[in-house]
Amino acid sequence: MAQKVFGVDFGTGTIKIYRKKDGIIMNERNVIATVGKNENKHPVAMGDKAYEMFEKAPEGIHVNFPMKNGAVADMDDMINLWDFMTEKVSGTPKLKGSEFYIAVPADFSEVDKNAFKKVVTNGQGKPKAVKLIDKPICDAYGLGIDIDNSNGDLIVNIGADTTEISIVAQGGIIVTKLLPVGGNFFDMQILNYIRKNYNFVIGRRTAENLKKTLVSATNEDKPVKAYGRNILTGLPDEVTIHSTEIYPFISNVISDIAVQTKSIFEHTPPEITHSIKENGIYITGGSSWISGMDQFLANETMIKVNSTKHAQRTVITGLGEFVENPKKANKYALSLY
Repeated sequence: MAQKVFGVDFGTGTIKIYRKKDGIIMNERNVIATVGKNENKHPVAMGDKAYEMFEKAPEGIHVNFPMKNGAVADMDDMINLWDFMTEKVSGTPKLKGSEFYIAVPADFSEVDKNAFKKVVTNGQGKPKAVKLIDKPICDAYGLGIDIDNSNGDLIVNIGADTTEISIVAQGGIIVTKLLPVGGNFFDMQILNYIRKNYNFVIGRRTAENLKKTLVSATNEDKPVKAYGRNILTGLPDEVTIHSTEIYPFISNVISDIAVQTKSIFEHTPPEITHSIKENGIYITGGSSWISGMDQFLANETMIKVNSTKHAQRTVITGLGEFVENPKKANKYALSLY
């Protein structure tokens, strides 16, 4: 392969890979399907194909999401999935002599951060180098923020399982906070609400699709049909759910994100706070699309909010900056054991 320098964003929901000079070459579900147990366990499907089997797979096939709350939860499955990804982008899982830049949550411990590195180094490939870079730094570069000359920028990244709130300035991270809530939380809340109030069972994939219509930071009425199984009759059926029904518990989470965003100013120097007031708050991440989220956060903080059409790609885009400019990457690469 001509170019052997990659940027990798191991998201809870998806894996994104950037290759030098080629840009983003992969955006695939972070899912693996396996059969067997212990030493007899082996994968039968990975990535998007494994996700298609989620909640449809026959008995004996286990569909697993090896990342939980932004961290590596199942190392063996994650390594198998990584080998699959490298083979898909290069034609061979043995990607020898390659360099990797991996984005990691800034608020993680060194042990949790190094788990990302182990996924790559323990796979079939023999990397030349693996460097870790804090996600808020990648996010900032992906947003086009000049961190070295920034006097203060606040980024709220709402992901699948976590929300990372960070302030960057003068080439580094001033303060960061990781919340254990993201888009997947809304899926489970919708699923549980429908089961409890309608005696009706839906799957997580259905809940994920419903979320796109039902979840909003404003209490507007949007009806949507849900298809599943009636618990009382045991038969396939449908129900109509209104966004106003789920707004109370959705608004609690959105309000908490706003509260935690405001609280981060308590640990921020006044000069930086003033800069943020002028520049505004940036919201990114795969779950930042929530209708009305930008205006809600602006109302709660009294600070303008900047959104982007490419919120899902800001981290991997920032990693791309480092892939193309190794000297710049070395400035932010983490020195861990």
